[in-house]
Amino acid sequence: MLATLSAGAQTAQRYTLQGRVTDAGGQGLPGATVLLNGTTLGASTGADGRYVLEASIAPGSYTLTVSLIGYLSVSQVLTLGANTTVTTDVSLAESRQKLDEVVVVGSTISAPKRELGNAISTIRAEDLAQSGSGGLLNSLQGKVAGAQITQNSGDPAGSLSVRLRGVHSLQGSSDPLYVIDGVIVSNASTNVSQLALSNDIGVANAGQNRLADLNPNDIASLNIINGAAAAAQYGSRAANGVVLITTKRGQSGAARVSVSTSFSLNELRKSVPVNTYGKQFGFAGLRLYTIGAPTAAQIVTNPGITTTSITRAGATTALANNLVDVTRYNYFDQIFRTGYGTDNAVSVSGGSERTQYYVSANYLKNEGIIKGTDFTRYNLRARVDQRLTDWAKVSAGLSYVNSFSNEKANGNVFYSPINSINITNNIYDITQRDAAGNLLAVEPTRVNPLSTIEDMKFTQSVNRTVSDVQVNLAPFKGFSADYVLGVDAYSQVGQSYIRPYPYQATAGLPAARYPGGFAANGNNAVIQLNSDINLGYEYQVSENLKLNLRAGYSYQYAQQDYTTTQGQNLAPFITTVSGASSTTVVSAYNLDRYNLSGYYGQATIGFRNLAFLTGAVRRDRSSKFSDTETNQVYPKVSGSLVVSDFNFWQNSAYANAFNSLKLRASYGEAGNLTGIGAYDRFYQFSPVGFLGKNTITPGTTLANPAVKPERMAELEGGADLAFLSDRITLSVTAYYQKITDLVVRRNLAPSSGGSAIVNNVGSMENRGLEVSLGGMPVKTTDFTWDVAFIFSRNRNKVLSLPGSNGSVQAISVDNAAGAPVYLLEGQPAGVFYGSGYARNPDGSLLLTPQGFAQDERTVGQAVGAVGFTPARNSDGQPLYGSGSTIANVVIGNPNPK
Repeated sequence: MLATLSAGAQTAQRYTLQGRVTDAGGQGLPGATVLLNGTTLGASTGADGRYVLEASIAPGSYTLTVSLIGYLSVSQVLTLGANTTVTTDVSLAESRQKLDEVVVVGSTISAPKRELGNAISTIRAEDLAQSGSGGLLNSLQGKVAGAQITQNSGDPAGSLSVRLRGVHSLQGSSDPLYVIDGVIVSNASTNVSQLALSNDIGVANAGQNRLADLNPNDIASLNIINGAAAAAQYGSRAANGVVLITTKRGQSGAARVSVSTSFSLNELRKSVPVNTYGKQFGFAGLRLYTIGAPTAAQIVTNPGITTTSITRAGATTALANNLVDVTRYNYFDQIFRTGYGTDNAVSVSGGSERTQYYVSANYLKNEGIIKGTDFTRYNLRARVDQRLTDWAKVSAGLSYVNSFSNEKANGNVFYSPINSINITNNIYDITQRDAAGNLLAVEPTRVNPLSTIEDMKFTQSVNRTVSDVQVNLAPFKGFSADYVLGVDAYSQVGQSYIRPYPYQATAGLPAARYPGGFAANGNNAVIQLNSDINLGYEYQVSENLKLNLRAGYSYQYAQQDYTTTQGQNLAPFITTVSGASSTTVVSAYNLDRYNLSGYYGQATIGFRNLAFLTGAVRRDRSSKFSDTETNQVYPKVSGSLVVSDFNFWQNSAYANAFNSLKLRASYGEAGNLTGIGAYDRFYQFSPVGFLGKNTITPGTTLANPAVKPERMAELEGGADLAFLSDRITLSVTAYYQKITDLVVRRNLAPSSGGSAIVNNVGSMENRGLEVSLGGMPVKTTDFTWDVAFIFSRNRNKVLSLPGSNGSVQAISVDNAAGAPVYLLEGQPAGVFYGSGYARNPDGSLLLTPQGFAQDERTVGQAVGAVGFTPARNSDGQPLYGSGSTIANVVIGNPNPK
């Protein structure tokens, strides 16, 4: 909100400025900001749109400016004289393009969109409410250009991953940084409740995102900044983009109570096809996976078996080809259900001109579509804003979250509900029980799918607080000083229990399925603190030039204590680790501590409020890196030009039909700390018990003090257009990103003294296009219809990876699905890479003489290579033996097209 003050040096008088702020239909607008420019005096409108501003100032000419998110700002000149009560009513017009909308771009920093040289997406509270979801990230799906939001788990509180403009790290997370009211909050996914899965899914994410703790009903708006445009404020943590969340605050006036409730129904959208054919090869008990020939003993026992010889992969196998009658079952009926959910919220807000408050409570209960899964969350939040003087304000906020979830095993494990169904021949009645009520075995080495529902329990409880204290000072004209102290603290407590299988003697389950039972507990305690100070000075150089200077300092500290204990072979009726065999109990403690600090400077010069040029630089240091590498500098430059504000445009015949055009461009560099742990640069030792004493064993990963942060450089350009008085809006953005110094765990020759080293040896690029088209086909006093279309395209490529002797690494990526996901040079990050089918020169499948597809074979294919020369025998078939191996190809690309 901008205005100019011109008043003579006269004796101050007491004035009461009052009025009402309404929309085009005459409805009062609550929450509008009213400022008397040239002073630090301001007020906000109440529930009916009325405001009262008490001011002790000298008589003269002033400018009163009124603004509200989503509306065009209005400035009116006031002449204060003998009349001490001045009434000014203002009507605000809605702005679809919102060039004059003030958006949050940092912890305490905001700016009009017209000044920004980069794309920024704004999501308002009503947009989140219309999604009908109790989860924040679910509510964002389909609303943000360039955002890929993927659900990683089917649990009601399962994790989601968010990528803004593609992948930015090969080892670390590509999720953006989340900031709530200036507080940097964690969105980590730490597994405390499904520790049994670690042997199968490695370090893949099987846990919850911590954004599952947030209540969308408390959010006023989100501003999403992609990539390096956020470099000045967040430097080493800005490469993945930043999501700035602003929560609701109190407004002056009588107490206002808001209550909402919703009910949801959750069902399986579509089931995979189920084999209902009442026939099977061989005999009812024949194991069909892996494909193999009936044994001689099985043929004797089942004399009706007939076989046919099939030659494949260089081997001939006699497979059963006779059919027998079987009864088939649909196991989905025993696993899935219709889940119900409810989301209930209440808030109370109000206050006086100097004190405003906001208090809210929320209860969410959501049942999953898999039996035995649910998520319950309680939220309490309070915020108080207190104006101490005309130039000083203090604000404090506190949010408390308590949640509890019942989960089931996720990922590529044989005892997850989905996998147990998919890999079990559905000829067994899984509901049958013995005399004691225990489930019976199905086919050998398989878990009865119903055991995953009845005999396994995975739970997680979370307690979390997000708190902040903010001080805002404006001691003299044009100058501001803002301070934020924020703390995000939470604890996760998880428990796992797999009951000893009563049918183990029949099923013969392998050790990986924990036949004797499994119990574990996990505890994760996290604290994140950030302390930010931002200084700003705005100076009107001349009638046409305005200068805006900013500088600031930030300190961040994070600590994590992660403890797990697990054991097997449980005693009857004991569901905790206390019942495990002492020889199987394993405990682990992991800690993480690091800090990050930095300072920045930024200058924006504006010409006639239609052309803007911004330059910024930030210098960061972090304890994750050695003294020689810790100091990193991140520059940024951007510009914007509002072409439609030129006189030639305003006076043209097409000005009403094509009413707004803004051109923008930016370049920036930002860092990423997610690819390296706090202690990865050190040579580490592990304690190992030996003959009743504790010993220390050196690690095989060598130290590297030269490792440094990953760095991204981004060039972006675009345009924002509006037509028919902002009834139609269009935003187009093109970008190119190059990420260098990617942290990769590089394999070493044994002669080096270690097996690997963490090093900056990779590079990658993203290039893409984002288009957002919005429209308002219908707008009346009682009805509004908005439509939006979003198109995003990102093309990612890994440019370089470590290697030796002309070969590069094929780096496998752990994932919960167990898919063959790899990082390959010259390919998009995360492609599926593995054995491919043999093909003819025209691309068609090369079939065996019996008409079956078969693996491709080659000789001498380099590690990580996608090209190869097919190896063929004299018959034109794939060559087996003679040093040939399966040929690896890119099977598919999971990245969006």
